[in-house]
Amino acid sequence: MAEKFDLVVIGGGNGGYIPAIRASQLGMSVALIEKREGGHLGGTCLNVGCIPTKALLQTAGMLNEFKHGEEFGIKTDGVEFDYEQAAKRKDQVVGQLRKGVQGLMKKNKIQVYNGVGSFVEPKKIKVELENGEEELEAGNVLIATGSAVSSLPGLEFDGEKVISSDDVVNMKDHYPESVIILGSGAVGVEFASMYNDFGTEVTVVEVLDRLVPAEDPEISTELQKAFDKRGINILTSTMADPESLEKTDDGVKIQVSAAGQGEQEETEEEGGSYGGEDAPTGDAGSDGDTLEAECILVAVGRKTVTEDLNLDATSVEISDRGIIQVNEFGQTAEDGVYASGDVIGGYWLAHAAGHEGIIAVEHMAGENPLPMDQSLVPRVTFCRPEVASFGLTKAQAEEEGYEVKESKFPFRAIGKALIEGEPNGFFKIVADTETDLILGMHAIGPKVTDLIAEGVFAKLVEGTPQEIGMSIHAHPSLAEVVAESAMAVDGHAIHF
Repeated sequence: MAEKFDLVVIGGGNGGYIPAIRASQLGMSVALIEKREGGHLGGTCLNVGCIPTKALLQTAGMLNEFKHGEEFGIKTDGVEFDYEQAAKRKDQVVGQLRKGVQGLMKKNKIQVYNGVGSFVEPKKIKVELENGEEELEAGNVLIATGSAVSSLPGLEFDGEKVISSDDVVNMKDHYPESVIILGSGAVGVEFASMYNDFGTEVTVVEVLDRLVPAEDPEISTELQKAFDKRGINILTSTMADPESLEKTDDGVKIQVSAAGQGEQEETEEEGGSYGGEDAPTGDAGSDGDTLEAECILVAVGRKTVTEDLNLDATSVEISDRGIIQVNEFGQTAEDGVYASGDVIGGYWLAHAAGHEGIIAVEHMAGENPLPMDQSLVPRVTFCRPEVASFGLTKAQAEEEGYEVKESKFPFRAIGKALIEGEPNGFFKIVADTETDLILGMHAIGPKVTDLIAEGVFAKLVEGTPQEIGMSIHAHPSLAEVVAESAMAVDGHAIHF
């Protein structure tokens, strides 16, 4: 006899386990199905994404600090990089957080199944376990199966010479001495930054005409300047030819050539740095140059994971690109079936997935939540310097018909930035001239991935730059850049 639950969640990443907890808080009985080997919850983010990569980036950042230690009066002769220990620490961080999530499942009385979940009927779920099958009956179902790295024709992953982001975080005892990175979205530039700090020779290939092409153009320019200074080789408006790939005893060779306008327009239309991206690839032609490295990191593609769900047993609608169609509350075309996270498109970010899932379960519980607002999703990239943004750029706002005012305040005018030895970068605020409401913020510089949260909250509560400026910011702190940028919207900045 099938066990009955108020909610069955398929997928244990941020889009699944977080709303499962919220549903339990709302009094629902909850089952969660996770197919990852070992039953590890947390999805891509915890196991092979956000957490392990940022742990390695933390090590990379510390290496950079040691390189400049003498500027701060610290002699660092004899400092050595131990990659095996860095990888061990990364695994320890992941392991501790895994245990924490498992504890939360017990605390909230959520029944976890380690297996593959699929629809038998819209409200009946089959779970294929290691030793058999079980059926669950659900009052509601939340699909949160996420996404996975996607290989490209001619550039299939082998884990050694053609690698994915998953492969990078699973390397236990070595890292490449040279690498070609295809794609300069968030994943590409984070690994470019990390490997450069490790001492790796890095080349980034981007089909569009600038790095992090989903960001404000001035951020792209600033990041290019920083990467150039660090010796990272940047090839924008360039595409790689998969058919030219040659695997050698020492690594790989691949041809690249200038990207035409047609290829760039197609990439702009079909891809995005915070979602499923399309490849900066094509025929290199006779004028192509040959790049050589120990390996190629393909950082341009992810695909939704829906193939095991048997959605044909439901009325759930899915696009040609594998995106489950939902409304602003995560409802699919099948009554009582919701979806959240990467499978519904939008920003393919862990924090977006968790919020989408919370909205979905609150809606199914009759809590009348605010609908999902993509303009409130912070977009954060942990390269050095960090990049963060939300909402509209000035150009995007003007395209939507707003009359816009914009500020730009430099970190070099912030005392704490100079104290920390991070004077480069800036903070921008875009506001509606008529209403003074915030339309977006865009930043590059120290700790902007943390600082951006203040702006997101201000936009949520319909705050204005003037109100941010009226809020007293501690001195000396990096947060002062937000206040100064806010006052600069109307020309009232104090220190610049």
